[in-house]
Amino acid sequence: MKLPYAFSAALAFALGASWASAETVLRYSSWIPATHPMTSEVCEPWAAEVERVTEGRVKIEVLPKVVGTVPTQFEVVRDGLVDIALIVDGYSPGRFKVNGIVELPFLGDSAQAITIAYWRIHEKHLAKFGEYANAVPIGKAAVGAMNLASGPGPIDSVDKFAGLKIRVPNATSSKIVADLGGAPVNKPISEMYELISTGVVDGMISSLETIKTFKVQDSIKNLLLAPGGLSGTGVSFVVNEERLAELSDADREAFWSVSGEVMPASIGQLYIRLNEEGKQSVIDAGGQVTEAPAAMVDELKTRLAGVDAAWIEQAHAAGLENAAEVLAEFRAEIAKVEAELATQ
Repeated sequence: MKLPYAFSAALAFALGASWASAETVLRYSSWIPATHPMTSEVCEPWAAEVERVTEGRVKIEVLPKVVGTVPTQFEVVRDGLVDIALIVDGYSPGRFKVNGIVELPFLGDSAQAITIAYWRIHEKHLAKFGEYANAVPIGKAAVGAMNLASGPGPIDSVDKFAGLKIRVPNATSSKIVADLGGAPVNKPISEMYELISTGVVDGMISSLETIKTFKVQDSIKNLLLAPGGLSGTGVSFVVNEERLAELSDADREAFWSVSGEVMPASIGQLYIRLNEEGKQSVIDAGGQVTEAPAAMVDELKTRLAGVDAAWIEQAHAAGLENAAEVLAEFRAEIAKVEAELATQ
């Protein structure tokens, strides 16, 4: 009787040791070029931190190619085809209603301030609406002020938007372009070079970073910069909720210790630099930069007043009863973070 007992005890110990040392590999579908700083300065350091804080029990595996398409990365994670991906929220039209708050015009010029404020407002007011069902945001960011980069120009009055075919990343910027008299073309960023270099569109509403990243600076002759930006866009790192739940309590706590607001801070810092580099690439290629004149800014704000109102109405319909107050709080939080960053 002693032998079977000893054997079973040894077997239980061995299985326990095996379980304790088992690795969890989370598969990451990346559509961003490996040379993009988002990969080398955000994703790779974050993956290394996850492995470090979990003492090697959780590892991030970057897959050799994107699973699915760029616009369907949310569904790919939600449905468990991969575990983690970076999504552009605006590529899922109609899904992110309350989170569309980050796409509104004139939010601010600092990608870092908008990003940090966006994470905070999401956690406080927006997360409860479950717009990321089964694809939990582990980091959210704004790419900074989006403005008009075009071949025609300079665009120094609102009237000059008339008839311009402009690539946009989301429904909000599509409304903005239409309200200004242009023709919006909703296409993913991965198609930017072909669209602009071949003249299918006259320009784009985008963060300035994309100009250099997607090598369109030779086609961009003019930049129009409006204080706070004409629009914005949100990106989210999401993880499959079921896979996250499979982690032990200790590993899940460690995972979150290097995610959440930690990730937005680093992404925001990165986009400040990248947006400046994108602007400089236009100048170096012989393009010009136009700061919107005061009279034009006033007219832009008048023409685009309905964009805020449309988001408030949409958020109300989604159940956010104090949508106007949340938007005011978001703008105030951005200003607060901008002031804090200025003193650092």
